[in-house]
Amino acid sequence: GRGLVIRTRKSDGIKEVQLLEWESFANPAKPQQQPFMMYTSVDYPSVTPRVGDDAVCQYGRGMVTQISRASADGANSKGEPPALKYSIALSSWRLNGRSTVTCHVTSPPPRVVRKHTVSEMDAHEKVTLARSQKTKATNYFSQKKDYNLALTTYASAVDAVRNVQHDYTSTNEVRADLVMVMVTCSNNAATCCIKLEKWDEASKFAQNALILLDALYGKKGKKIHTLLNKEGTIDAKLFGEWRVKSYLVVARSCLEGGGVDDAIGILKKARDVAVGYIDEINKQTNSSKEGKASLKSLTSQVKVVRRLLVECSNKKKAAKKMEKRRAKAMFGGDKENTSPAKVNKNKEVKQQTRKVEEVEEKGRIGILAGSVISDNGVGVASDQDIEMPIHPSGSSNPKDEGVSPTSMKKAVSFCSRAPQVREIESSTEDEDESSPWYSEHKEAMIMLGVAGFSAVALMASRRSFR
Repeated sequence: GRGLVIRTRKSDGIKEVQLLEWESFANPAKPQQQPFMMYTSVDYPSVTPRVGDDAVCQYGRGMVTQISRASADGANSKGEPPALKYSIALSSWRLNGRSTVTCHVTSPPPRVVRKHTVSEMDAHEKVTLARSQKTKATNYFSQKKDYNLALTTYASAVDAVRNVQHDYTSTNEVRADLVMVMVTCSNNAATCCIKLEKWDEASKFAQNALILLDALYGKKGKKIHTLLNKEGTIDAKLFGEWRVKSYLVVARSCLEGGGVDDAIGILKKARDVAVGYIDEINKQTNSSKEGKASLKSLTSQVKVVRRLLVECSNKKKAAKKMEKRRAKAMFGGDKENTSPAKVNKNKEVKQQTRKVEEVEEKGRIGILAGSVISDNGVGVASDQDIEMPIHPSGSSNPKDEGVSPTSMKKAVSFCSRAPQVREIESSTEDEDESSPWYSEHKEAMIMLGVAGFSAVALMASRRSFR
């Protein structure tokens, strides 16, 4: 069957051929991990080239883009069919700018070779591969709605150019294309992750795009940035649309992960960036076609930012309510119960309690110090009556026990004269005036006399011994 010569051994000249058509005969239940190979010393002729094959002709290496007949008049003079003409886009040629070289070969026909692996490609070939992968992934995303396949293809495009090693063949155009394909494929892969609800992967892809954009913004005004602006990629698209798109993906990932405050901060950055470029475009008198397209895109992005900010605010409010409920369930309290009936009932209880306290205070003052003393020491009675509500024990409001307030009132009268107290006080004062002064200190004086007598006896005994 059809195959490709992978390599030729120098020791024995054996050719290692990969059989391409044998994969269709493999068992689907047990897929073949390694390719089907044939080892031969025969130098087989090349297979007929097809569109998309890598081929080598006398002018160089490239990819077959078109196959047609060399002559439109039909058979030649010998009666043979006209030869085939192969159009080959040469990848081995490098011209200034974005110019390419296409050669048309009839005889000898080009020889089909295997495609280079990613590790064998140079910077130009890697960027070309990534751009072709991006086109396929965009078709999977928009037309087929196959987000898994689109994510895989976008990721392969990013991986193809992730570790590009530039050399003398890397032109400014190649470098500019490298930046564009990495940023757009990273953002598009992040969008696929959002569709698939892979929030962590989406955030990583979007952050990679932001890193590239920040690096390009640091070299603003230099060759690559100037080249992109010249080719129609203006700053409003580079640092406006693409950056806001990355911010939105990161904010959405933070929001789904519970980082509401982080999402709000990122959304505010996105809003400031978008509004800044919108104002810049509006100040221009004659906006270009690219400027108008960016203005429309940025305006729609601002709406998305505002909607996400409202969603973040609602989530914060819901979180605060949940915290209050948890605190109430843990520590108790009835602070939130502020119904009108409850408030009125509490007010009535407080008023009744205050009245009772005032009445009790007045009664205490009237009993202890409320007497009016005349000049001759006789108290004058006060005939004022005070009505004090009396409630049953355990109830602060008579309405709660089914008893009317009027039936619970009791009249209490306070008199300022206390005869018994006055008589006791007067008899005590008379006794104090009639008793001598030493009656209260009789025991002390006896003890003092005994102590003096003992001292005198002690001194007399000492003299007698001498």
